Amino acid sequence: MINEKRVEELYRMAVYDENDDKKYHQMGEYYMWDYVGKELLKSFFSGTCAFALLVVFVALGNLDGVVSLVNQMNLRNLAVIIIAGYVGFQVIYLMITGVLYAIRYREGHRSLHNYEVHLKRARRMLRRKGKR
Repeated sequence: MINEKRVEELYRMAVYDENDDKKYHQMGEYYMWDYVGKELLKSFFSGTCAFALLVVFVALGNLDGVVSLVNQMNLRNLAVIIIAGYVGFQVIYLMITGVLYAIRYREGHRSLHNYEVHLKRARRMLRRKGKR
């Protein structure tokens, strides 16, 4: 005879495996700050590339201003502005990344916990069936 509760638990687990397992599986392998730190490190490199592209596009868009700065030999001030902009950009970018991935980790961890609860229920139901 089919146990509807067990089928329901197995269905929930199958839906999780199909939809969310790939998304949250990696989070279960790390502690929160290890996961967030790994994502911050990746974001540092992607933020550096994004800032470099931003500087290139702004320089191409304002070519007259860049040429006048180079002609005035005001490269030290330009370097200070670029470095200060880079540091400010990275601080903001990494703060947003840290908060975002901490929230994602909590949600993923909660989802993994719910999966484990359903798994325990299904195991209990299978054990009870085996004892009969």
